Amino acid sequence: MIYQLKAFEELTALDSMLIYQLRQQVFILEQKCLYPDIDGLDPFCFHLLGMQEKELISYLRIVPPGHHFKEPALGRIIVTPENRGGNLGPELIRTGIQLCRKTFPRKAISIEAQFPLQTYYEQFGFVALGPVYQVDNIPHIHMKLEFLYES
Repeated sequence: MIYQLKAFEELTALDSMLIYQLRQQVFILEQKCLYPDIDGLDPFCFHLLGMQEKELISYLRIVPPGHHFKEPALGRIIVTPENRGGNLGPELIRTGIQLCRKTFPRKAISIEAQFPLQTYYEQFGFVALGPVYQVDNIPHIHMKLEFLYES
């Protein structure tokens, strides 16, 4: 797996097509959720592409502070259906956390997790905040990974 972190302006036309195809495949078709995936945040985000040869296998975006939450956030976290169940998901999230901390040092990191995945995200240190709420008819919960000061 080769990870590429790109600002929106650095994405090629092919990168953008692969990202939108994967997000559509998982969030709209697989999860049967009609929602506006192209939400206007992509131009402000960093995009982490997990590539195997020329195939996009995993993806997430890093949303800068103030665009969704007060702190930076990880979002649109995806591994292709045929590549789930192994180490690719945890590897993607750990890489995303590491790059988010490098890009936005000394900041907590938020996610808007689908509620059924709360326990999954807890393994990375995320803690649930507040009540469960609906986003596009799917239960979600705000979770945060606090910045730990190193001595």
